[in-house]
Amino acid sequence: MDGYHNNRFVREYKSMADFMTSDNFTSHRLPHPWSGTGQVVYNGSIYFNKFQSNMIIKFDFKTSTISKSQRLDNAGYSNTYHYAWGGHSDIDLMVDEGGLWAVYATNQNAGNIVISKLHPLTLHIIQTWTTNHPRRSAGESFMICGTLYVTNGYSGGTKVYYAYHTNSSTYEYIDIVLQNKYSHISMLDYNPRDRALYAWNNGHQVLYNVTLFHVIRSEQL
Repeated sequence: MDGYHNNRFVREYKSMADFMTSDNFTSHRLPHPWSGTGQVVYNGSIYFNKFQSNMIIKFDFKTSTISKSQRLDNAGYSNTYHYAWGGHSDIDLMVDEGGLWAVYATNQNAGNIVISKLHPLTLHIIQTWTTNHPRRSAGESFMICGTLYVTNGYSGGTKVYYAYHTNSSTYEYIDIVLQNKYSHISMLDYNPRDRALYAWNNGHQVLYNVTLFHVIRSEQL
């Protein structure tokens, strides 16, 4: 998907090799332009934020129709509570091992990050968590196993430095260096199928392999 606003065309490639050579793709035209870089494909549909709104749209690729749309009540949009780099990135949709999530901010939470678990069929909110992290101070974020990880910026020396655990409604500060070779990360998303992070970095597609560890705490021994 080219650009971060006012575009409607999605390219579907048959393989990573085809993507790298820009060959053998199918072009899908969405009924509405998108906003930001927080779109996600899940179970044959693309979920995206409609341009200049807090509307979430589920578009079925097989039928080329909207199968569901739902407003994300109180969510900021149109560069109200964007990531640090801007780009109409107010609403970020993501998928992890547990399903579909929306990450955004509201006036009610003073512009801090809000996490909502969404039902993939109805788009209704299943549960919501409010955090103490300012949305505009976040470079990017991604979900892994129900934990939201946030970077400290999008350019220069980038680290994953904040984690919010939805299973315990707690947060912690961490220190994981994220190689930012091209100095401008404008999308960062986890794919649970291959356990990798995919990033757009100043026009380059970058893939980071992720190794997951289970930490055994003393009380479990």
